[in-house]
Amino acid sequence: MKTRIINIISIVIVVLISTVVAQAQQPEGTSTSHNEQVTIISSFDPSINQAYKINTTPGEMIFNIDKPVFTYQSLDIHQPTEITLNPIKPVVINADKKTSATNNSLKLGVGSLFSPYLDFFHSSGKKNDYRFDAHVYQLSTFKNIKDYSPSPETNAYLDLNYRKFFKYHIFDAGFKYALRTNRYYGFKPDDYTNVLFDDDRLKQSFNLAKIKLGISSNYSNNKKLNHSVGIESYYYFDKHSTSETYANLDFDIHKNFDVSDMLDYQELGLSGELTYYGNSDSIVSNNDIFVSATPYFTGKYGMFNFYLGLNFNLLSANSTNFYFYPILDVNVNLVPEVLTVFAGIDGGVQKHSYLELSELNPWIGSTTPLMWDRMFKAYGGIRGNISQKVNFSAQVYWQKFNDMFFFINVQDGMSSPLLPYNKFTAVYDEGSLFGITGEVTYSASDKLNLLVKAELNTYSLDSLSEAYHKPSSKVKLGVSYKVTEKITIWSELYYYGKRTALDLSTLPESNVDLDAFIDLNAGIDYKLTDSFSVFLSINNILNTDYQRYYNYPVHGIQIMGGLIYKF
Repeated sequence: MKTRIINIISIVIVVLISTVVAQAQQPEGTSTSHNEQVTIISSFDPSINQAYKINTTPGEMIFNIDKPVFTYQSLDIHQPTEITLNPIKPVVINADKKTSATNNSLKLGVGSLFSPYLDFFHSSGKKNDYRFDAHVYQLSTFKNIKDYSPSPETNAYLDLNYRKFFKYHIFDAGFKYALRTNRYYGFKPDDYTNVLFDDDRLKQSFNLAKIKLGISSNYSNNKKLNHSVGIESYYYFDKHSTSETYANLDFDIHKNFDVSDMLDYQELGLSGELTYYGNSDSIVSNNDIFVSATPYFTGKYGMFNFYLGLNFNLLSANSTNFYFYPILDVNVNLVPEVLTVFAGIDGGVQKHSYLELSELNPWIGSTTPLMWDRMFKAYGGIRGNISQKVNFSAQVYWQKFNDMFFFINVQDGMSSPLLPYNKFTAVYDEGSLFGITGEVTYSASDKLNLLVKAELNTYSLDSLSEAYHKPSSKVKLGVSYKVTEKITIWSELYYYGKRTALDLSTLPESNVDLDAFIDLNAGIDYKLTDSFSVFLSINNILNTDYQRYYNYPVHGIQIMGGLIYKF
């Protein structure tokens, strides 16, 4: 029976790929051109999402391909934090015409993992006046993995955002509350028949309350002093007496100056931030303060655009230290609107917070050490588009870091041969990373959309023998095809390369290679009326039980169906 089901699924995938290839080979004249346009308020047209598979924690990482948009859940993994330049904010010019818009979308579904799913979105506003967005999300799973400890998970949040337009300024406010729950299920109870586990210590929950406020200038004349100020704060705590308090004030001021007659455009500016972290767990507590200031100069000369700055950093943690990093970003428009070459250097200081680590790995222990990392990066690459249908980018970079995190398995509490290694902690090391990334998107009319993205990474570490739980390569493939006005089919494929874990349960300790894996998903959306639609999705079609983290296998094949109502 299982073989028959797999054969049927394989036939569906072959038909899907054949249809996509046929559409991609249409002559040039059969598809319409695509122009991107950014508006302050636009009509909201939500699309149906597939069921999101919970591999590490309920949630999704979304990429969008225009016309139409399709979304998918990515496995929860990030590469080391990359420091990027603050983009130069363009002058915002608002039209006089005021139009109002209100949109609501309600999605309901249920999956084969006994997974109730709810996703509600509301958007309303009036152009040049205000905009309000509200998002309510909830996804839970209650089915367990065979032979392993129970593994229910929940991800829920409320996200509110408000923007108000004044004559010369824009005011922003936001609030978010999020709740995530899970269990440390990474062991087989039958292997520990003589151990009485404390069920309360196997449970974990994370609560996040975040607020943000900001005001920015909205001048139509860039000769004026443009400015922005933002305040953001959150309180984050788990079930086992660990908490994190964060507060940040950032600012940016810049003005156009005629420094040199040689340049077509030139601007002087100053950006900076003041950050506070208060961390506490059952063992230690500390308070850190970080201050940064970056004077910068931007300019344009013909096909050349550049950003030049000097980033000053003052960090008061266990001790007080001062650092500075040069910043340079150069863009050369070799073929206007078609091909751009870029290169630069960048650097700064950033903390690996409890919020960051626990979102990447929800099975991390509550007493995990938290470190500040100093990073410097050099990069170069190309980006562009062809006939407004093919967008591409490629980048090569080298990054030096002082305290990058890596996950290893540990026991809960005191070391004992009777306890499983079902929790994680972060270990830190100094070293460097060499990486190559590339991305190509293709949009053939409003029916077919393709995305290919790849990433290769090589670590060189001072102390650790391996970059534990960091993948050597990642590949993402996505396709969405609009068969008719009512039917859209999609498919996605993820490939993660080899990862290495450290097994401390053996003497001596040993490295364990986690096999590379492929995760294939597909689905179909059917529009019944302008207001009602239904969807069906299949995740992990190959039914593989790979481990994203050591001792934590994921669920096998999963099916979810539901409906969406727009009003």
